[in-house]
Amino acid sequence: MKVCHVINTLNRGGAETHLLELIKEQKNKGYDIDLIVIGPDSPNVISLQSNFINLCTSIKRLNGPRMFNPISYGRLYKLINKNEYNIIHSHQPRSDFMIYFIKKFLKNFKWIVSVHGKYDTYLENTNFSNSVKKKLMSSLAIYWEESDSIIAISDSVREWILNLNSNLNPTVIPYWVDQENLDSNFSIRKNISIGFLGRINKNKGIEDLLEVFNNLDTENITLMIGGHSDQEYLEYLNSISKEPKKENIKYLGYIENRKEFFDGIDIFIFPSFSEGLGLVLLEAMSFSKICITRDLPPMNKYLSLDNGYLFTDNNTMLDSLNEAIHDLRYDKNKIKSKLFNIEEVVKNASVASIFPLLEKVYNYE
Repeated sequence: MKVCHVINTLNRGGAETHLLELIKEQKNKGYDIDLIVIGPDSPNVISLQSNFINLCTSIKRLNGPRMFNPISYGRLYKLINKNEYNIIHSHQPRSDFMIYFIKKFLKNFKWIVSVHGKYDTYLENTNFSNSVKKKLMSSLAIYWEESDSIIAISDSVREWILNLNSNLNPTVIPYWVDQENLDSNFSIRKNISIGFLGRINKNKGIEDLLEVFNNLDTENITLMIGGHSDQEYLEYLNSISKEPKKENIKYLGYIENRKEFFDGIDIFIFPSFSEGLGLVLLEAMSFSKICITRDLPPMNKYLSLDNGYLFTDNNTMLDSLNEAIHDLRYDKNKIKSKLFNIEEVVKNASVASIFPLLEKVYNYE
């Protein structure tokens, strides 16, 4: 089967990381894979291009100004027409828009869309940008009707898609995670390291986390914040952290070695307001980390009170942090029970369980 994946960039994020794992598995199954990248990678975030090179027959970059450059459309048309792909699999809205227009002229391929998030629910700094995003998503949901199949990465994303366009029929296929880092060994500890990992922006709830940390007893507690952010926003975040609490906060920048990061923390906290799936939460669970997250779908599909801690606002976030810290210091049996339940969730998120679902979509006539 000859497949071409189309994506915006190869900067490491949830969609890009999943695509890398998807192509690895497709390559193992004998698929012939090409990759088309719409634009250049950001210099501020690590690029996964070197990881893709040995997996794909070719990687082509359009290198235009995203989706509004006629030259990019012309080049995309030529690449697809020349290579006669069986399947074009697009990831992220810009890619979807472009393939929709190419599909008007080329009919000889199956178009599959992966929806990696609830795109218009991610908070921006201005109401204008939020309103523009909502209008674009309404248009895109109409364009998706021309696709042959739509993959939603969670039930929550499926519901969001149907709210945009009830004529669609998305199939839910979540991400998978490695199983090799599971470790149920646990010992009581006094010093506790709390970790956050992700793009540092308003949508991720980082401001709420810092406000709560201001009110936490931080003796023998550190907060490790990993991820990229604009310098101006980092300065703002630093300004809302009170002395002496800010001495216990470490901004690590972009994390290249995720295993090293997870091995260095005891609690993973994920206060995001909106996610398609929240891959980093599932990833933290795959490292057998005690996790705390906002009680919202899809995060609460993976994390419950049986295997972690949930909160709804800043007061309950503080309560959950205090409870988790207490349990790590004094309640070995409770933590071991949660770790056992984490392992059961992670085992259900294996490639062996999930990849066959994707093959069904690819082979559906």
